Amino acid sequence: MDASQADRKVAPVSAVVKNAICELSRINDGERLMEVLLSLKCYLGTRENSTQTQEHAEFNRNHYTPFLEFLVAQMGPQWLDLLTLEKLELWDSFFLEGPADQAFLVLLDSLGKTGPSIRLDRCVHVLERFLQRGALAEVIREVCQQQLESNPTAVLHEAILGRISSLPDHLANCLQQHNKPVFYPNNYYPLLAGSIISVLQMVSDALRDGKNCSISFASQVVGKVCMQGRQKELLSVLVPRLKALVQSDCIWQRICWRLVESVPDRWMEPVVIGIVQMAPGAEFLSQLLGDLVVKNKRTQFLLTKKMLFLQYGLKKDALQSILGYLSLDASRRYLLVKILRELLEVWSSGSVLKNSSQPQLLHVSRCLLICLGLLNKQEIESCKQDLLVSLTSGARNYLDSSVPAIRRMGMVVAECLSHRIDTEGPGLSFQYEEDEDTRDLKALLKPPHVFEADSADCVKNPEESSPSKSCPKAIEKSKMEAKADQASDSELDSDDDLAPYDMSADTELKKSKAPAYIRDCIEVLLSDDVEKLEVTMTCLATLIQANTSATKEVSVELTKILLHIDDKPSVERFTELRHAALVAVAVTDPVPVSQYLTGEFYSLNYSLRQRMDILDVLSSAAQSLSEKLSHEVSSESRSTGTGQHSIRSTTWTLAEAPADWRKVVEERIASKTRRFSKGQSVPTPVPAPNRYHAVAGHLFFPLIQNYDRQIVTFDLLGEDRLVLGRMVHTLGILMHLALHAPIASQMGKALLEFVWVLRFHIDAFVRQGLLFCISTVLLSVPWERLMTDMAEEVMETQSWLADVAERDSDDDCRRLALNGLFLMEKLRNNIHGTP
Repeated sequence: MDASQADRKVAPVSAVVKNAICELSRINDGERLMEVLLSLKCYLGTRENSTQTQEHAEFNRNHYTPFLEFLVAQMGPQWLDLLTLEKLELWDSFFLEGPADQAFLVLLDSLGKTGPSIRLDRCVHVLERFLQRGALAEVIREVCQQQLESNPTAVLHEAILGRISSLPDHLANCLQQHNKPVFYPNNYYPLLAGSIISVLQMVSDALRDGKNCSISFASQVVGKVCMQGRQKELLSVLVPRLKALVQSDCIWQRICWRLVESVPDRWMEPVVIGIVQMAPGAEFLSQLLGDLVVKNKRTQFLLTKKMLFLQYGLKKDALQSILGYLSLDASRRYLLVKILRELLEVWSSGSVLKNSSQPQLLHVSRCLLICLGLLNKQEIESCKQDLLVSLTSGARNYLDSSVPAIRRMGMVVAECLSHRIDTEGPGLSFQYEEDEDTRDLKALLKPPHVFEADSADCVKNPEESSPSKSCPKAIEKSKMEAKADQASDSELDSDDDLAPYDMSADTELKKSKAPAYIRDCIEVLLSDDVEKLEVTMTCLATLIQANTSATKEVSVELTKILLHIDDKPSVERFTELRHAALVAVAVTDPVPVSQYLTGEFYSLNYSLRQRMDILDVLSSAAQSLSEKLSHEVSSESRSTGTGQHSIRSTTWTLAEAPADWRKVVEERIASKTRRFSKGQSVPTPVPAPNRYHAVAGHLFFPLIQNYDRQIVTFDLLGEDRLVLGRMVHTLGILMHLALHAPIASQMGKALLEFVWVLRFHIDAFVRQGLLFCISTVLLSVPWERLMTDMAEEVMETQSWLADVAERDSDDDCRRLALNGLFLMEKLRNNIHGTP
């Protein structure tokens, strides 16, 4: 009986809606249009003659969304002519006075499907009014209530969540340049934060009335908005409002705890980080999060691992909030002790100090000092052994650092650790200049908020004994006494008339001694001792030249180490010293070293800087090999006369050394003899072999043979034109130094073929190098050999030089081409005897 009555009551709703839609689809009268809309508006339940509750629920559940979609589809020029301002208000009311979640979805879906039109303008206007009247709070509250049902529609809730969290992006894509200010992110997300507060207020009222409530959807909204990078816009409004509400209300504290606990794990990180950054202190953070760090493993990882050890962008206020939050409840303090042990291990680690930047080390030092200030005596006593071990190893590592700021930072932390380990002892004390960082570090040892219960447990920290923490009267008195002493002493101990001592030629004393063996140098180069490295690099080139036999045993290994060693900014003139050492090795053992360097020039995984270093070493080594061995002759003379000189020096001084009588007689005769012609005054040079001629081919041919081979990380004929230009100039230098060498003609022929392949290169620097190579070939290879073995190549080269001198766009290229032509003409004239 009851079921049949219910069917008779529900059935008319669908019929009425169907008839109204049929009539509205072909209506042409504005008055009739208003009557039909008013007949359906009664189902919204906003008028006195509203239908029964069952019909109202039936309309909202099954007919409200299709009818709104029909209204949007009908809105066009025809309806706009029929609807006056009052009638448009009636059209808007269907969206503003019905179920907010359905109206919100229909409006946003219509915006995405509608192009620029009257329909789009009307939907934007209604959505703007929808947001301004606070309907977002109704949307969130309705979804929260639906989640209490036995079978909530998860797909619908996910769609609403996506629309709410990304509404500014959605509207910006739809409206583009015609967007409204209310849809801007800076305006929308604060509005959304106010809507969330309104929902939480409704939940608070419902809890006081004993009703069951859910705020999980509000937590999802907070989480997804923060995940999209809008923490600042949302939480800058939400956090201060919550702070004012949780101060003295336990129900609001429970609501805040549940609000953060219900955030899905995949969005927990941005929410927690945003709250930590916005929270004004540890006390409010504790009121807002409760024991979440103990209940939620992801939150515990964020607050005790990631934000303290893996990130270093947090300010010291945020660090004090995190660690202070852990210290405010007994159930969380064990985490504080655990963090202290881990911080001590990180701070004292030598590898961490070596591989971390100064901001990272400052972050770790701040966390460590904040932890020290928050622990009581019993907790410090339980960690005393760890504190002692970390203090001894960490202080030594920081004092060995070459960076003054890091060394000073380690001194401050070591002082604080020593004072907390033994509050009654003198503790460590270092001499350093205080700056802003050191003062901030010392201030962190005292928590920003000290409770009365902990006042008896206060421990003496290093800054209490420092003058900067003394009372103002004592400071003023000490300053006055210092001024008086200074005034009295200045009259007695004035040193204004003393001349300063000249210390310009002084050199810094090094603790490390210079190595005496080549293999010792290799060990130092492979170590991380900066001071030993600096001493070794300073004397390495000289040591290589003095120990040729030992160098030849490890020449390739030493070259490899020097080529791969990283640049050391702490070593003065490191690049110059490394280049000198490489050149010395190449000169001492040229064949294997040049084979290694030319092979590595075309190998994988080398930077352009390293390849250019190889070219510089080859050219410098060739120049050194081609020079006269004056130092060897002088060394031989010194070695032959060393024994006699050492014996004579024991009995004769320089003034008393006996002169050779024959030499004295010859000098007297020469001074009294008058000659009209003395002949050649310059002594005849002593002939010496050119060491470069014997190894020129080992340097030249491996370097020129693989230039057209493309490597993954190196393309000479492509992007790496700068290295190609340097290589071409190096080949020209090697060719020029091969003057009078037996292999010069073969080198010249290969170089002419190389030039002919690259003569039309687009880079002017490369073309300049090619023209330089032409000149070196003409100067190094005899003209007769050129015209005998390479006549065709020379004639082609001459025509190319003439073309470059006339048409090339680069001035230097034209000048070099003219020089080459003049040189050819001069050589030809010398052969034929033309003046």
